[in-house]
Amino acid sequence: MKRILCLALFAALALGAPVFAANAPEKTGEIGFDVAQANVNSDSTGIDSAQFLGVRGGFQINKQFQIEGQVATSSENGSISGTDVDTKMRLYMVNGVMNFHPRKKEYVPYLMAGIGQADIQVDSSGTSASDNSMAYQIGGGTRIYFGKTQRMAFRTDVSLLRETTFSDSTTFTTVTAGMTWKLGGR
Repeated sequence: MKRILCLALFAALALGAPVFAANAPEKTGEIGFDVAQANVNSDSTGIDSAQFLGVRGGFQINKQFQIEGQVATSSENGSISGTDVDTKMRLYMVNGVMNFHPRKKEYVPYLMAGIGQADIQVDSSGTSASDNSMAYQIGGGTRIYFGKTQRMAFRTDVSLLRETTFSDSTTFTTVTAGMTWKLGGR
């Protein structure tokens, strides 16, 4: 029940915040998608690296601070003690984002920190094991806005995500790139 409630709250935040921002002229929201490459190096999942596909949605509290929801998923093949395994990972994060606004308005660098949940499932020869844990994330990156209205941006960041599943603490080093769209505001 606790897990369902947490996921429902996350979904409401991630998907609802941009809609609220679109209806408030002084506020903005953001929605986007990305692809990430993570260095996993986990003995319990059987993989060294993973590619994640993700979506993000956020609400800008003021010009400098933003809160965003992030969902990312990965499916990889690996090996544990010589046995082939299929590993599926899902990350559900809520991030606080601090934006910086230099003179060039098209560049918006940021720092972020977040908390959420990591779900990992490992399948091998008809046997399946899964675990989940709290996940913590810190990182930084930039958005590079383009176009006449400066509402679309290329977004890239580097982050460290820490999770403990299957009694194995792992830190993912992740490089992410994607597109984002600004909603609402003027």
